[in-house]
Amino acid sequence: MSQLYPVLQDAKSLQRVSRLHLTSGVCLTEVMIGLAAGTIVLAATLGTFNIIHHHVIDRQQVVAYQQDLRLGLEVFEQEARLAEAETITAATPDEFQFSANLNAQRTSTTVAVAPGQTVLTVQDGSDWGSGKTVLLCGPHVCETHHLARAGQRHQLVVAEPVGSMFSIGASIEVNNHVRYYTRRDESGTVRLMRMVDGGASTLIGGNGAICFSYRDSSGRATSVPALVKRVVVDIGSDRPARRAVREVSLRS
Repeated sequence: MSQLYPVLQDAKSLQRVSRLHLTSGVCLTEVMIGLAAGTIVLAATLGTFNIIHHHVIDRQQVVAYQQDLRLGLEVFEQEARLAEAETITAATPDEFQFSANLNAQRTSTTVAVAPGQTVLTVQDGSDWGSGKTVLLCGPHVCETHHLARAGQRHQLVVAEPVGSMFSIGASIEVNNHVRYYTRRDESGTVRLMRMVDGGASTLIGGNGAICFSYRDSSGRATSVPALVKRVVVDIGSDRPARRAVREVSLRS
């Protein structure tokens, strides 16, 4: 019995060691398998996230471009409608220039204006910017002047002396110089630019091509400013691939 006890003890020890080794081996394998599976799942998740992220960004860019295109064409249409054939100074495929009173700034004299006078007494000259071009018109004559300083409540000061006699009630209105033109940037995309009285800004960017064309009263193509009755702007885009055409009838 005394000899059998050490043998049993050794057997139990070996069983415990074997069980511990087996248990440790299974845990390590499971950990490695789990890590591998987790890595695969994580990689797939990240790949899906990147795809969705790029799709969202592309969609946002498309939506932003479409919104800019819509708003830009609305601005162009509203302002081009104010043009008249006699106020057009350029009508080319890349440029459309004209003069108009964009913000409907008008007033009239409340005191007669004599030749040589630079101070005009008016009904309301508030918010008339310095340097703006104005038209002073009576029944038989009109003169173009530039404001020497910002308008006041009942006064406008012009830089050039008035050349004719104007009676009470002579009209005065702002005459904005408006220029729409195309510009290609370093990446090759074309922008539709808008310039009003010398201040330029991008109206619609990211375009593939932009072209202006003109029609006379009979609908025939023309490049003579005095004959233009309608202006057409044709905008092509690669993002998304589409074409936008806006035709505007000028003021009669």
